[in-house]
Amino acid sequence: MESKDYRGFTLLELLIAVTIFSIVSVAIYSSFSVGIRAWRKAEESYKIRQEARHALEDIGHELRTAVNFTPMPFEGSSDCVSFSRVLKNSDKYSEGIFKITYTFDAEAKSLYYILQTYQESVQEESGIKSILTSGISGFQLKYAYLDGEEVIWRDDWQSDEIDVPFGVKVSLFYPSQSEGQDIEFSETILIPTGALKEGS
Repeated sequence: MESKDYRGFTLLELLIAVTIFSIVSVAIYSSFSVGIRAWRKAEESYKIRQEARHALEDIGHELRTAVNFTPMPFEGSSDCVSFSRVLKNSDKYSEGIFKITYTFDAEAKSLYYILQTYQESVQEESGIKSILTSGISGFQLKYAYLDGEEVIWRDDWQSDEIDVPFGVKVSLFYPSQSEGQDIEFSETILIPTGALKEGS
């Protein structure tokens, strides 16, 4: 009678193999998980930078073309600014002098852009209101004027003192889930001053 040669794994060998496989699987999963988290963080950071850059470019373009138009003076607080500028052939309006307003709504976490004609601003009509950027945690403005050779920064601006500020520092704040504090993007915009009276 021939003896059968049974070849197989013992229970101990199976337990060791399963343990080693589990350790390797956990290590691989952890590596992938860390890589995916890093990729998501980089993607989120890139998206935030793009949105902030786009918003700051828009605001900068508008502020650089601000003019002194007495019925719609340059006015600003720490989270809202309004000023006049000349526009040519906008989507809704023909060319003329318009009032531009940027205002932050903390509840909606959005920065709004408002475009009004002179008549709409006098009659306190809404004009065209659109969201410039959303998902922000803050919007801050500071206004500068020259006193001799010294630049002085203020938190608000009333046009009865000086018509148009020398410059405006615009800061956008985005929440950061990973770092725990807001990410700030800012730009200082210099404004070429000019005067434009009603009826000119």
